[in-house]
Amino acid sequence: MSDGDRLELLDYYTLLQIPDDAGPDVIRKSFHAFALKHHPDRHTGGGVERREQAARIYRRGAEAYRVLGDPVTRRAYDAQLAGGALRFDPEKAEKESRTPSIAAAAVQSPQARPFVMKAEQALRAGDLKTARLNVQIALRHAPGSARLEAMLAEIEAKLKPAG
Repeated sequence: MSDGDRLELLDYYTLLQIPDDAGPDVIRKSFHAFALKHHPDRHTGGGVERREQAARIYRRGAEAYRVLGDPVTRRAYDAQLAGGALRFDPEKAEKESRTPSIAAAAVQSPQARPFVMKAEQALRAGDLKTARLNVQIALRHAPGSARLEAMLAEIEAKLKPAG
């Protein structure tokens, strides 16, 4: 199997050799080490093919750094990764963020819908605090919505520490 084929089997966390809960400092340090090893300028003596291979690997690492370094993009990537995608698809993320869900469509207030969609996106990414905030904002635009109140209660139940 060639390095290019192996590269296609790696998610961003594996590529940068970091845990999936790594913070910004860990991501930055890991990418720096990755760049020192794989930057094409470090492979000038290995011939054109080796330099092109290093460039492909480096570009993928830079892509991983850009995605994991931005919290919003990272949450979208984590959701895509959970679905089996190893690389971030910005078009899919954009489409998912604009596609109204059943819950959003059921909310009567058009001002509340974008917040319901953001809450659902945050839930898919496992970000309960952001989801709660967006449902609370949606409730301000659609006070008394039974669906939103139930959604908020479910999120708050998940946020409560077990005990």
